[in-house]
Amino acid sequence: MVTIPKQSDPTLEAMYAENEKVPRETRSYLGASLIGNPCARQIWYQYNGYEQEPFNAQTLMNFEDGHRTENLTAARLRLIPGIKLVTHILEDRYYEGGIQGNFQIKKQLGFSAMNGKFRGHYDGIISGLLQAPKTKHIWECKASGDKKFNEFVKCKEKYGEKETLKNWNENYYVQGQLYMHYEGIERHYLTVAGAGGRKYDSCRTNYRGEVAEKYIDRARKIIEAVSPPPKIREEKDYYICRWCNFKGICHGK
Repeated sequence: MVTIPKQSDPTLEAMYAENEKVPRETRSYLGASLIGNPCARQIWYQYNGYEQEPFNAQTLMNFEDGHRTENLTAARLRLIPGIKLVTHILEDRYYEGGIQGNFQIKKQLGFSAMNGKFRGHYDGIISGLLQAPKTKHIWECKASGDKKFNEFVKCKEKYGEKETLKNWNENYYVQGQLYMHYEGIERHYLTVAGAGGRKYDSCRTNYRGEVAEKYIDRARKIIEAVSPPPKIREEKDYYICRWCNFKGICHGK
């Protein structure tokens, strides 16, 4: 049998190429989503605005799918009688330049510390969960592929609900602890969605002040550092280094 050569679609190839040109978001602060990263040097590079290697189109599309799935999940949760989910607050703004009047914008929930140099934004605050109807929770939604989703399910079976997040993803666990700390809420509710929101699982996590304080101290040290922290490993093919967007700066030129 003659093997049919793989046929490319120039239109789709052009779509991928154009998606890769979309400018990356730049931040003037250290985000809570970074501080649980095992490599302090990588966090320092990003906080100080060093140039990163660009994301490919597939990664950018995964990010977009995550944002859409978060909004879809919020809408689905709000269908449950008794659920109250707040994802944004309305903030008054005023026109400038002599134009009269004011308007409101939707502002994402979050915290700001260390004179605005350390910040975090979370997906919402939820109350009325059927398993804990009187308790407020920080709500976060993560969209993942089948492999990560199945790992979450296995972690929940092995460690129990309250220890799932810590064992599934340390970075997400640290995020949750910081959000609870700054918001003054002692419970965290994570919904994990399969790609496109086609399946779900969840876990609740308790607040642990010592964990939050540990990473607040870490953030302060990174922000105040005038030179990059030591490398996590000298080997450039170490798995954390291999996938780092700063590997060229750290291990190369």
